[in-house]
Amino acid sequence: VIERNGSFQKQTLRNRIEIAGPQGPQSIVFPVQQHESMQRSSVQLSAHFHPVQSWRTLQTAYGSSPYFEHVASDLHPLWMNELPSKATESVLLSNWSIRTIEWVCAACEWPNPTLSSEVPPFQKSLRDLRDKQVLMGRGWNFHRYPQLFESQHGFITRRSVLDTLFLIGPHELNDRLHQLVTPAQT
Repeated sequence: VIERNGSFQKQTLRNRIEIAGPQGPQSIVFPVQQHESMQRSSVQLSAHFHPVQSWRTLQTAYGSSPYFEHVASDLHPLWMNELPSKATESVLLSNWSIRTIEWVCAACEWPNPTLSSEVPPFQKSLRDLRDKQVLMGRGWNFHRYPQLFESQHGFITRRSVLDTLFLIGPHELNDRLHQLVTPAQT
């Protein structure tokens, strides 16, 4: 269940995409500013952010990966059309997050999560990603798959789903998801 109008707290990692680039671990950060309601956040462009530049970061990191062209053909229009293109525009972070989750679900043929206007009660569990430590991967094991720059940097865990989509493709990710990410043994 995803809270449609969830509040946003800084440092929750919900405004970042963690990738494995040619220099090692990288983050694409979407700068945020508080919305008038103070319960929502908007992705707001700054002098250091633009969809074209962040797309180039993805191209640099994954352009030679096996599934980049296949995945990018659907992701590029989403990236360019859903993110603000001018400093005067903004997009609600919650809307951008939902659109990207729906896109990943469609690419991997997974069911879309349920959207709710009500705040689900917080649960201290491995499934409640509002817990920053869980969102960062605490309680989970991330198993190796071939990464593009693994020979230079070793396997880098806890990367965005884009990393696996570009490298092993949506069908293999769908087939192997339960092998790639497993709950840690307690």
